[in-house]
Amino acid sequence: MLIAVILELLLPTSTMKRYADLILGLIMMILILQPVFDLLNREPETWFDWGDFQVTEGVDEMEIAIDEKKSEIQASHDAYISEQVGARLDSEAEQVLEEDFDLGIKEISVSSDAELEVALVVGEIDEQETETVSVQPVEEISTDRTTETADSPRRGEDRETEEVRARLAEVWQIDEERIDVSLEEERLNE
Repeated sequence: MLIAVILELLLPTSTMKRYADLILGLIMMILILQPVFDLLNREPETWFDWGDFQVTEGVDEMEIAIDEKKSEIQASHDAYISEQVGARLDSEAEQVLEEDFDLGIKEISVSSDAELEVALVVGEIDEQETETVSVQPVEEISTDRTTETADSPRRGEDRETEEVRARLAEVWQIDEERIDVSLEEERLNE
């Protein structure tokens, strides 16, 4: 541009000056429009340099926080459902256990990861809990010392838990393997 201005000053005022002005004007326009031509020749994605600009800044932390909240909500939802199912199973089995075995459900927990599994603790019914008092049947006593061992009371409890498990499986209509029955500690110590 500087050279074009110097040439225009050096040319004398003649008919050639008009042609020289036209050519120098075209050259100046080309020089001024050169950055625009360079921009149009490049790919549109490279027009702006976004290298320093971080659009994803903080997105990873936000995704982690959302996943944690989602996990918390799912866990509380699962706990609520397990509690509701446990309460329903308890109400269905309460009368059956009381009538058939003179037992009551002390604790019940339900897990439903892949399939429904129930763990419960049964124990004797407190007289304060029930208005009627039932008489327990007399258990048969064996006088044969060869079959009697120190585990005899425990075997009776195992048999009783198996009977309770079978009856509950019938009432709840689920497999016996999915029910874990244990007797209350107070009853084991008697």
